[in-house]
Amino acid sequence: MFATPADAICPAARMLGWHDVGTTVTLVAADGSFIRRREGTYLDAHDLDGPVVLGDGVEMMFHDLQIRLPRGESLYALIDAVTDGLAESTWTAVEVPGGEGVLVITLTPWQEMPGAPIPDELDLD
Repeated sequence: MFATPADAICPAARMLGWHDVGTTVTLVAADGSFIRRREGTYLDAHDLDGPVVLGDGVEMMFHDLQIRLPRGESLYALIDAVTDGLAESTWTAVEVPGGEGVLVITLTPWQEMPGAPIPDELDLD
């Protein structure tokens, strides 16, 4: 399910100025065949109305997908491509450097993420 940024951003800040963003990431081969899918809070937002960015969650995303994390300029270009793509849409697709496939990244309601807080337990004051 594609969520709006408002649906995907957890209202409880993870820490001052940082909110987790619900994300589904699908790794597909160059021919479009499915490889694997993971859900998590790999993306961040500085406030409840976005923008959504890929930051340090990139390391856990690549670990969970069992693919090699790019380094240097290749990594920075991938992060920028994801962030730019999500500025325009609720999903984006980016090629993984090194030919390991394509990441299809979609915003997902934060309540559907593993370990998400129960809405009644959120302390938003």
